[in-house]
Order: sequence, then structure tokens, then C-alpha cells
Amino acid sequence: MKTKSKWKLKEQAVFVTKLGELLSHGYPLAEAIHFLEFQESKKKAEDFDRAIQDLRNGFPLHQVLAHLHFHPQLISYIFYGEQYGDLDRALKEGGGYWKKRTEDMEKIKKILVYPIFLVFFVSIVFYILQSVLLPKFQAIYLTMDVDQNAILILLSAFSFILPLLPFILLGLFLFLYVFKRFWFNRLCPLRQRRILLDIPIVGTFIKLYETYFFASQFSGLLSGGLSINETIKLFSINQQQPFYQSLCSIIKDDLTEGRALEMIFGELPYFDENLPVVVANGQKYGRLDAELHHYSRFLLEKIEEKMNVILKILQPLMFSVIGLLIVSIYLAVLLPMFSLLEGI
Repeated sequence: MKTKSKWKLKEQAVFVTKLGELLSHGYPLAEAIHFLEFQESKKKAEDFDRAIQDLRNGFPLHQVLAHLHFHPQLISYIFYGEQYGDLDRALKEGGGYWKKRTEDMEKIKKILVYPIFLVFFVSIVFYILQSVLLPKFQAIYLTMDVDQNAILILLSAFSFILPLLPFILLGLFLFLYVFKRFWFNRLCPLRQRRILLDIPIVGTFIKLYETYFFASQFSGLLSGGLSINETIKLFSINQQQPFYQSLCSIIKDDLTEGRALEMIFGELPYFDENLPVVVANGQKYGRLDAELHHYSRFLLEKIEEKMNVILKILQPLMFSVIGLLIVSIYLAVLLPMFSLLEGI
């Protein structure tokens, strides 16, 4: 089973960003790691000792961080950066992206915490209504021979579902866990990715990110002097990313058969539809590395824009739902009383 890292994802991102900055200022790698040790908590001292020992034993940085159980995507930035000889840039770029991603996730969590608390509180109020007030209203309606209104009928139906809701949610969680562990995780990486891409909204972000990451690293490897075939081969041997291992093995075979790179990308559903056009233009004018680099910057801005749009929509949407629940509580209490007054 995968061992959990002592480092939170944001801590990993900040660490590699600082490491990249120190390398760009001329620090040797071991000295840079030793310098950063004083900025971290003592509970990570063992990790720093192991990292420095691994470096002395000749391990490359990506393997050192893999031993510390850093995130595979973050390690991949470093793996490719080591190949094209620009490690400090790879560290800063990978750390910067993942730091921004964790900050966005923290914003989403902050937006959701208050509404989730309110939903929990409103559920308790509904339960009290269902167990205390609703039976009394129903008894009064029966004794006075007054027809129940639509609100009371709706509350009665909801009161039947409400006690079952925790069990429904628990059952759904268990189903998803079993589904992921015993079916999804056993699929080949390409099939897994096709399923994820079909998820609304999430699939869009996955496609944009994978295209950004692939274009960025492809550009760096080409600018470092590797050929297209050598670059694809390097992607196919990166054990941190089984998806790219499988995908680039297929691309490598297609290139061997003499197929054009833009045609291969045009048939792949995993990347943005503009990638084949960028590749064709880059090869036509002999500047594929520059074209891919500019394209990756554009995709990164697009990801950030979409995330900002979601954050702007999510907060008012959640508060609208909470407002609707609160209004329904008032209606649940007041409308039956008005109905009884009319029936008198």
C-alpha cells in the first residue's frame, strides 16, 4: 500500500519552489536542501537526513523525493527537468503550479465549510419539526377534519426520507470505495483516464491540465536537445506516471511506423483539440519547442480563469441553497398554522 507522506501537498510545493530558487542562485543541491532544513519542523528532520544521504549515494533528485513519498505529478516535473538540464526552472514551475492548486482547493473548502455546517443545522431543525411539530399538526388536522395542504404533505414525505439520509450517504460512500478499489484501480491507465474525462467539469480540467503538463515538458525536453523520438521514449519510461507510460508507448510505435506526430495527437482523446494544430505549426516552421512552450502558458492561464469562474459561481449558489432551506423551515411552521385558521 502507498505510504502517506509527512508533507502536505502545499508544503511539498513550497519546498520545491524554494529549492528551485536556491539552485538558481548557485547553491549546490545538497547544500540547498540542508539550508531549507532549518525552515522546517523538527519532525521532518529524518526526511532531510535521508534526502541528503540519498544524494550522497548518487540518487537523482526525483528518486530522493519519491523516497519521501512526494506527489507523483510533482516528481514528474523534476524528472523531466533533470533530463533537459533545467532543474531549477522545473522546480519553480512545478512548485508554483501545485501551490496555486492547493490554494484554490483551500478556497473551495472555505466556501463549503459554512454552508455544510448550515445544512447540518437545518437538518437538525427539520428532524425536530418531523418528530415533534409535524405529528401534532397532523393530529389537529384529523380532529378538525381539515385537508392537509401541499407543504405539510411534502414535509411528511421528506420526514420519511430524512432519517434514511445518513445511511444512504454511507452506502454511496462504500459503493464508491469498492468501485474504485476493486474495479477502477484494476483498469489500464488509458481506460481510467477515459472514464475521468467523461465526468462533467472535472473532465475538462483534467484534459486542460494534462495538455498543459505534456506541452510544457515536451517543450523543455526538445529545447534541451532531445529529438521527438527520444522525448516520447523518455515519457514512456517515467514510472511515476503510468498514464504517460502507456500512452507514449503507443505514440512511439506510431512514430516508428512513420505516422506524423500531429496526426497521432489528432486521434487521441486525452488532450486539448488544439494540440495537433500547434504541433503541425511548430514542425512546419522549425520551432516546435517554442510553440509548445507558448501554448502551455496559454493553457495554464485558461485553467486559472476557469477555476476563478467556478469559485465565483460556487459561493452564491451555496448560499442560495441555504437561503431556500431556511425559507422552507419558516413555511413549514407558518403555512400549517394559516391552513388551520382558515379551516376554523
